[in-house]
Amino acid sequence: MAIIKSLQKIFRQDKRVPLFSHYFALGDSISTDDYPGEGKGAVSLLYKNLDILYPEFRGKDLNSLSGETAFRSIAEDGATSYDVLHGQLQRLPAGSVSPMLFTLTAGGNDILSMQSDSEEIIFRIQTILNHIKRNFPNSAIVLGTIYDPTDGTGELFEEGISLQRELDTLLKTNTAIRSMNEPGRIYVSDIYQQFLGHGSKAKDSENIHHSEDDPSLWYVMTIEPNPRGAHEIRRLFWESVNEHLQNQKEPRELS
Repeated sequence: MAIIKSLQKIFRQDKRVPLFSHYFALGDSISTDDYPGEGKGAVSLLYKNLDILYPEFRGKDLNSLSGETAFRSIAEDGATSYDVLHGQLQRLPAGSVSPMLFTLTAGGNDILSMQSDSEEIIFRIQTILNHIKRNFPNSAIVLGTIYDPTDGTGELFEEGISLQRELDTLLKTNTAIRSMNEPGRIYVSDIYQQFLGHGSKAKDSENIHHSEDDPSLWYVMTIEPNPRGAHEIRRLFWESVNEHLQNQKEPRELS
C-alpha cells in the first residue's frame, strides 16, 4: 500500500510521468466476466477491486491509482487469436500517443479447436503486439500465457482420451509468448505456471503439480476461470502493472 501511495504522489507532482489515460482489455474468456460473475473477471478486478471480496487488494487497482483512467473491455468469450487480430483490434481507436494500458489473453481457443498450429498462433499474437506498439507508442502491454486445465496430463474432457497434440501446441506457444517479454513495454504474466495444480487434477495427490497447501480448483466448466481463478489472473496482471509503474518512477518526457 505504501508503494501505491508513493506512486500516486509522484504522479500528482510530476506531469511528465505518464498515467494510463485508457485501459483496453483484449482476448478471450480468461479476461471476461462471463464465468466468474459481473465485476469478478480478471480485467474488471484489475480496473476496480471488489474490496468486500478481496480486502487484501484494497487500493491495488487502476481506479485507485487514477480515477481518470477510462476502461473498456473488448475481450469476448470464445475469441481466438484470429478474432483478436481481425476483429477486436478494429474496435480500438485509430491510434494515440497518450499513455495506455493493454492486457491480452489469446490462443487457448485456437488450441482447443486445433484450427491453428503453434506457428500461426504465435504469428498472430506477435502481429497484435506490433499493431499496438505501432499505433499506441506510449502504451504498456500485459500479455498472459495460456493455462493448462489438464494439469500437465493432457486429460480433460474424458479419461483415457489424451490431448497430447494440443498440449504440445500449448507448450510451444507459451515458450514463444515468454520470449515476447520486453522490459518497459511488454510484460508477460505467466498464467500457465500459476494455474498448475488447480485444474482437473487438483485433488490428485499423485499429480506432479498437486499442491497440498491449496488443492483448490480454479476452473468452472472444465476450462473457464471461476472467481478464484479470475482473482489469481488479476493478481498476476497487477504485478505486471506494478512493475511497469516502478519503471515510471524516474520521470521521463513522453516520446
